[in-house]
Amino acid sequence: MAEPVEIVNWAREELALDPAATVTVVERESNDPRCSPVVTDLTVESPGDEPFTVHIERPLAEVERMDIVAAMAFGGHEMG
Repeated sequence: MAEPVEIVNWAREELALDPAATVTVVERESNDPRCSPVVTDLTVESPGDEPFTVHIERPLAEVERMDIVAAMAFGGHEMG
């Protein structure tokens, strides 16, 4: 079972983020019929870059390290 702090640490490592970057993790309901009913949003804000959010199609407790990599590689993110 993943904890928010663990997911933040995975994101920092996998995305090689600057220490000044802010990473937030939020579980939310999705009303998009193409998505899981509960998704996890991971938002990255780095100084000098546009913030972006990665949508992971799993509840927070089920997120695995590779979900972050897959969401970045195959879409599931938006700028701003």
